[in-house]
Amino acid sequence: MYLNHLPRAQSKYLQYLLPVRRLHLLRRHVNIGAKPPILTAALLPAVGQKLRMHSQLVNGDIEDKFSVAREQDSLLTRLEESKTGDQLLDVLENCDGLQSSHLVEGISLLWKLHHAADQPSKDAITKRVLLRVLPMLSPYVHQLEINDLSRCYLYLRKMHIPNSEAVVEAVLTRALHLIELAVDDEVIPLTSLSRLSVGINLERDFFTPLVCRNFVPHLEHHINRCHSEEQVRLLSTCLFQLHFLIDEELLTHFKSRLTEMMQSGALSSKTPKALLKAIHMLNIPVWSQNHTQLIREVMLVLQPCIHQMESVELKSMCRSFLHHQEPAALIEPLKKSMEKLLQDESTADALSCAVPFATPRQKDKYLHHFRELLYSEEAWLLPNASGHFFSVLRALKVSDIGICNTYWSGVIRELESCPEEQSHLRFLRHSQRYMNFNNNLGGTYRHLELERKLSRMCMSAIEEDIAGRLPAKFARLASFVLAYGQTPLAWKKFPNFLLSKMLAMAPQLGIQDCFLLSRGMQIASELRFRQHLPQLAGMQLSTMDSILIGCAERHLRDAEKDPLNASELSMVVRTLSHRKKLKNTVVYNQALAQYKNLHCSDLNSRAVRDMAYNFNASNFCVPELLESMFAYISEQHEHITGDTVEKVLTCSYNLGYMPASVEALNHASVVLLRDFDQMSGLSIVQACLALCFYKSIPEQLINKVFCVKFIQRIEDEIQVCYSKATYPERVLNLVMQLNRTVCLDFPEANVPWFQQNYIEAQISKRSLIPSESTAEVKQLLQQLLQNDNHFRCNHTTPYGYQIDFVIHFDRDRKPIPAPPVEATMLDRITKVAILLLKLDSFCENDLTALRGPETLKMRHLEMMGYKVMQINEHDWNSKYMASSTAKANYLKCLLQISH
Repeated sequence: MYLNHLPRAQSKYLQYLLPVRRLHLLRRHVNIGAKPPILTAALLPAVGQKLRMHSQLVNGDIEDKFSVAREQDSLLTRLEESKTGDQLLDVLENCDGLQSSHLVEGISLLWKLHHAADQPSKDAITKRVLLRVLPMLSPYVHQLEINDLSRCYLYLRKMHIPNSEAVVEAVLTRALHLIELAVDDEVIPLTSLSRLSVGINLERDFFTPLVCRNFVPHLEHHINRCHSEEQVRLLSTCLFQLHFLIDEELLTHFKSRLTEMMQSGALSSKTPKALLKAIHMLNIPVWSQNHTQLIREVMLVLQPCIHQMESVELKSMCRSFLHHQEPAALIEPLKKSMEKLLQDESTADALSCAVPFATPRQKDKYLHHFRELLYSEEAWLLPNASGHFFSVLRALKVSDIGICNTYWSGVIRELESCPEEQSHLRFLRHSQRYMNFNNNLGGTYRHLELERKLSRMCMSAIEEDIAGRLPAKFARLASFVLAYGQTPLAWKKFPNFLLSKMLAMAPQLGIQDCFLLSRGMQIASELRFRQHLPQLAGMQLSTMDSILIGCAERHLRDAEKDPLNASELSMVVRTLSHRKKLKNTVVYNQALAQYKNLHCSDLNSRAVRDMAYNFNASNFCVPELLESMFAYISEQHEHITGDTVEKVLTCSYNLGYMPASVEALNHASVVLLRDFDQMSGLSIVQACLALCFYKSIPEQLINKVFCVKFIQRIEDEIQVCYSKATYPERVLNLVMQLNRTVCLDFPEANVPWFQQNYIEAQISKRSLIPSESTAEVKQLLQQLLQNDNHFRCNHTTPYGYQIDFVIHFDRDRKPIPAPPVEATMLDRITKVAILLLKLDSFCENDLTALRGPETLKMRHLEMMGYKVMQINEHDWNSKYMASSTAKANYLKCLLQISH
C-alpha cells in the first residue's frame, strides 16, 4: 500500500507509511546496468525506521498528510462528480482556491474520461488540456512531490501531451531530480517508479537506459521487500519497461521471490492480474527462452481461473500459450473460454486468439466471421486491428485473393490516414507481416500498390531518417526493399546505396539483422529473379552473400566466449539456409556443428521446434541433440503438445535416427492420443508414419487413424487448405505411405490396402527422365546380362515402391526373365533390387547414415522378398570409378556374377 492508496483515517497513517532507508550509494556508482551496493540498508534497525517515519510525518514530508482535509474538499467532490471531460475542465477553470492537489486529481480524472471517450472527444480533451490545464499546472510543479509528479506525467502523456511541452518537461525533470537525490536518502515509492517508467517509454521519445539510470537501486530495494500481489504487479511493470537496465542477478532475485510467493499461496489463481503481468515481463524476447519453466509454472497456477478471466486477461493468456506452445493442459480450457468470449465480443482481437484452437470444421464458421469483420469500418477503428486481422488471415490460411486484397488495401488506408504510422517506424510492422504472409503462400500472392507504398517509406527512412544509420533499424528497412524492389532499375539491380550501407555496417550487424537481410534476399531470388538473374543483380547478391558469411563467422567466433543459445544458433543456421549458395559453405557446416556444443539443460518447446525445422531443412544429424529432444519429450510429456511431438518424430524419422530408449516413443504415443482432436490431419499422419518406422505405434492410434471419421476429417482439411496446388497431393501421398507401412509392418491390425488406384494414377502421371548414372548402369547391365529381358527398369511394386532395376536369378545364380506376375516368394529364385541412392538419401554430415524414408523402403522391399543392393551415386561418380571397366567390375562384384 503506497501514498496514493493511504486510508483517510489519521490513526492508520503509520501502519501504511513506506519504510524509509538510506541507500549507501554515490551517484557515480549508478551506471547503466550496474547494481549499487545497497546491502547495508537492510541492517538498519526497525526502531530507527519508525522514528524516522514519525519525524517525516511531523515535519510534513509526506505528500498525503492533508488527506483528511481533501476528503471534505467540496472542489474535489465536484471534480469527481463530473461526467464528461468538458464538465471537469470547466470546474478546474472556474473554481476559486485551486490547489496543486486539485490539479493532480483533476488530471487523473481527466485521463479516465479521456480513455472512455470516442476519438473526437479525446482530441477535444487533449486540446483543452494543452491550452488550459498546463498553464494552471505550471506554477505548482516545483511544489509537487514524487507521487503527484508521476501521476501528472503519466496521465498527461497518455492523453498525448508531447514531451516537448515546457510544463511536461518540467514535471519529468523534477521527478527525475527527486529520484536522483533519493538515491542516497530514501526509497522512491514503487507506484511512482511504475508510472514514470511507463510514461517515459510512451512513444519512445527518450533513450530509456540513460533517463532511468537511477531507478535500479530502488527496484532492488522493492524486490527485497516484495510480499504482496500489488508489489509483484508493479515490479513486473517496471522490469518490463526498464529491461535494458536489468541484469541477470536482479532478475533471478525477482524470479525467486515470485516462486516463493506462489509456493506460499500469496500468489495463486486468485491473483491473476499480478501473475499475468509477471508472464508479460518474462516473455520479453531478449530473455524469454531462459524462463520457460517458470512461465509454465505460472500458467499452470492460473489454469483454475481461466474460465473466470476478463477479456483482456484471457487474450493475454492465449498469446502466452501460443508463443511457448506449452503447457498442453491449457489447450482445452483456453479453447472453451475463447469460444465463449467470441460470442460476447465480436472483435478481430478475440477472433485472432480463438482461431489457433479451431478444428477444421470450425474454420468455415470463423472464416465467415472474419469476412464480416474485415468489411466492417468499426472493426478497423479498434486498437491494433490490422495486427489482429493479420493473425487471423495467417492462422486460417486464407487463399481467397479477394479477402487478401481487402486486408492489404485496408493496411494502405491505415498507412495514409494515421500520421503515427510514420513515427518510430511503426509501418515496419506491416512490411514484416507482408514478407511473412508472402512467404507463407509460397510467393503466389502480391499486392503491388502496398509494395510500392512500403518500399517508398522504407527508402525515405533509410535516406533521410536516423534509423538508416542504426544497423538494427536499417536491416528491417532494407530487407523489404531487397525483397520487393519497386525502386528505379529494380528489374536489373538493387539500389547501390543499400549495398554500400550493408558493407559499412557489416561489423555491427547482429544475428537478427542478418536473418532479416537474408530473408529479403531469399524472397527477391524466388519472386523477382526466379526466371532470370541479371548479371548486375547477381554480382550484388554475391557481395551480400559474402557479407552474411563474414557476419556468421564473427557470430560463431564470439560464441567461443559467449555461447549461443538454441534460438540464436537456429537463427544463424536459417540465415545461411535462406540462400542456396550458402548451404555449401564451410561456415554453414560450422554453424550446424555448433549444435553439438549446445547446452540442452534449458530446452523448451520453441527451441525444440526450431531445431527440428533446421535439421529437417538441412538433413544434418546431431545424435546428441536429437536424443536431448527425445529426453525433453520424456520429461515434459505432460506439458508438451502433440504438434511439438510430431515435429520431433518427423525430424528423427527423416534423418533415420534411432532413439536410445523406447520410453520417449511411448510417451510420444500417449501425447498424440491425448491431443488427437487438436492436431491437424497432416501432423497426425506424419507422426504415425514416424512411429511405424520405429515399430512403436499403438493399436489404438492405428484404429483412430484408419476409420471413416478421420478420412472425412482429412477431406475437410483439403477443402479449406490454402495451397490447393501442393497440400492435397502431399497429404494423400503421406496417407498412402502410412497405409503401406501399417499393412507391411503391422498385419495384425487388419488394415486393408486401399491405395492401389492412387498408385496407378500416380504412375500414369509420372514422366521418367533417366539420370546420367541410371543410363550408365542400364548400359552396363545390358553388357553383363546380354539380354534386356533379364532385368527390368523403373519397376513399381504392388505397394507403390519404385525400384530402379530388378533382376531375377535362378538357383545357379544365372539371370532369368522376370515372371509375368510378381510374387513374394519364388521357388529357388532370387529377386535382386538395385537402388540408385542420391546424395540426399543420406544425412548431410554423414554419407554412411541412410535417412529414414530410404531405410524404411529397403526394409519393406526385403519383406516383399527382394535382396536389396544399393549403388551410391557419390561412389559411382567418384574418381576411383571413373572408367567403365571399374564400374563394370563393381557391378559384377555387387551381383556376384562370375563372367
